[in-house]
Amino acid sequence: MSSHALSESDEETGSFGKWSSSGHANGSLFNKCKESLIHFYKEYIIRNMGITLTLISQFFNSLMILFCKLLLMDPDFDEPMHPFQILFVRMTMTYIGCALYLGLYKRDPDFPLGPKGFRKLMMGRGVGGCISVAGQYFALLYLTISDTIVITFLSPIITSLMAYFFLRERFTRAEAVGGMLAFVGVIFISRPSFLFGDVGTDSITAGTEAGVTSSAEGDGRLLETNNPTLRLLGSFLALSATFGTGIAMCCIRKIAFHAHALLTVSFFALITVIVSFFGIILTPGLTFEIPRNTRQWVLLIALGVAGFIMQFLLTAGMQREKAARAIAMSYSQLIYASFFDLVIFNHWPSKLSFLGEMIITVAVVGIIYFKEEPTSSHDLEDLEDHDSISLSSLSIDDDDSIH
Repeated sequence: MSSHALSESDEETGSFGKWSSSGHANGSLFNKCKESLIHFYKEYIIRNMGITLTLISQFFNSLMILFCKLLLMDPDFDEPMHPFQILFVRMTMTYIGCALYLGLYKRDPDFPLGPKGFRKLMMGRGVGGCISVAGQYFALLYLTISDTIVITFLSPIITSLMAYFFLRERFTRAEAVGGMLAFVGVIFISRPSFLFGDVGTDSITAGTEAGVTSSAEGDGRLLETNNPTLRLLGSFLALSATFGTGIAMCCIRKIAFHAHALLTVSFFALITVIVSFFGIILTPGLTFEIPRNTRQWVLLIALGVAGFIMQFLLTAGMQREKAARAIAMSYSQLIYASFFDLVIFNHWPSKLSFLGEMIITVAVVGIIYFKEEPTSSHDLEDLEDHDSISLSSLSIDDDDSIH
């Protein structure tokens, strides 16, 4: 063999060796990344499945509120779409989805009335959920997305207080102090006239800073109001949503795994459909409004899908985690809400609203940071038995039924 041939052979061997070494390195890097992801999933996601599900649900809740705000502000309607109209369509879609899954696919024997012995709790979950979602939707008539969501940050405090009385879960001093501080933040957002005087009666429209009434799109869409009475009403409606959430979450914790997650959602959807139906009929000037163009249909369907996913994930998360700890994940909504207000509506909050938002955020973060840990073995056993439901105690058979 010539020296030229040997040289070519050596070059090919060297190239193959380099390629093999590079391929081995890439494979090793891929395996390390894979192992790290598996470790993260097992150590953090699986062990905190309740919190994880609740955290994801809050993203979909923020999307749902955004779609609702866009529908309420849509200029293509002769009259702005009313929250009752949105609730009726959205919850009808949700109930149909639950009925198809539970009735036709799963053939759940407890559908539609729920398991015996838990039907009152199912009803309470439905009523609480109805109050919560209606309060949020009506508050959006007068407040921005971020203001509405931040006020609902009081939900963990209200839930903790209700869980203390009805579920015998702990309500700490930190939660009490944080609750009072957060309420001060709500006052700055609502700005009642008897405390702040007449701060103006102008409305704020999309594409503006506080107090300016021009719109980036020129359509004059109402984003929030500066009218003290209406802001107080909007804040009260958002506060009522927190009490509804507290009722619903306590009922879900009590029901636990005795009912499918979607079964509790179906109760909530059906009650809301009935309430919104009579609300439309009994409210003067209201009729059944349907979308008139593709954008409105897309928004309404997206709102229904986001709400359905949110309710399913939230219920599944609450079944697995202590009430106050799981619902604390709602604080993540502030990030999404502020992003939507700035990017989609080009709106900066007023100084008082921003101050109120920061006070509430500091209060609820402080509650988490200064959380009191159990100090005795008896407390630890009680925490394990009553405050959380371990995933390791669950078994899922071939029919996906949870025991």
